Amino acid sequence: MLQFFADQIDQMDLALDQLAMHDRNFDRFALMLIDNVVELTLHKYAQDRFYENDMWKRFSKPSTDPKLVAAALGQNFDSKIKLARMKKLIPPATCDRIQYLHTFRNTAYHRGLRHDGILHSLALFYFKNACTVLSSFSPLIWSSGSGDKISHRAAKYIGKIDFFMSRLAFDSAWKRLGEVAESMNDTMISDLHFDMKETIERTDSSLIFLEEYEFGSPKSRASIIIDCQVWPFINSKAGRKYAEDNNITVNNTGEYIQQIASSYPWPVKSDPLPSWMNRLDSLAREKDSDAALKKYCDFMKQTDEIRSHISEAESQLDAHIQNMIDTHRGK
Repeated sequence: MLQFFADQIDQMDLALDQLAMHDRNFDRFALMLIDNVVELTLHKYAQDRFYENDMWKRFSKPSTDPKLVAAALGQNFDSKIKLARMKKLIPPATCDRIQYLHTFRNTAYHRGLRHDGILHSLALFYFKNACTVLSSFSPLIWSSGSGDKISHRAAKYIGKIDFFMSRLAFDSAWKRLGEVAESMNDTMISDLHFDMKETIERTDSSLIFLEEYEFGSPKSRASIIIDCQVWPFINSKAGRKYAEDNNITVNNTGEYIQQIASSYPWPVKSDPLPSWMNRLDSLAREKDSDAALKKYCDFMKQTDEIRSHISEAESQLDAHIQNMIDTHRGK
């Protein structure tokens, strides 16, 4: 167990080095290191609950729901958080933060989303919460072996450790790591606000493009918003089912689209920018980091689909215009 905790110190100290560089690529690496520490610690906590259940099963009922423990021992990160929340390993607010922050790690790693403007702040905030997780976890059994190898990074925090003082040594290490993180400039709320502002401005720019280069008679922004949703919908399984359920046939493509556009209860029926700006103003006034992160994440998640539809519509219109230009030039 000493080796496990020493390895976590090693990764956390390495993450601090990356954060100190203040470079987006190093920030991304730091975020992954920190997330890995949190996931490994939560998994180790789940293993202890499994051993605890197994230890006492002959004398009493399991102290922790075996199904919950089994799920936490699997690959799903949310299941690990669910166990930590249920057993009160860490406060509910910390659980919420970690779930948000783990999502950023996933999108940065698996989907390739960059989050360049907010990566540093998020990684630093995640680091502080990782320290909370580490300091809250007390293993079922403290152990060490002759094969343990404490890295120089870990030795900086725990020195030459006395086995019987292990808990105190590691508690001191988590505290020291947290203090180093606290000494770094925290700009998360302003970074989240700036990123949300840029996101809204990109969507506004796309809508302006669609308004200016729309073929045929001019359309209101509300009509353009619905058009952006119509095309993906009519080509989807849900769209075909809606047409079938409502006896809308494809006798004429234009009429078919118009019938669906005018009758379907679209998630976004008017220009969303005014309400988005209100949410941006609310984030700008926020002083609490937890509340700011929630407001930002809720906004990005709730507006993701319509923003994607608008961006795709702009791309298609731009491609169509470029094709017409090439045709006119005889290419």
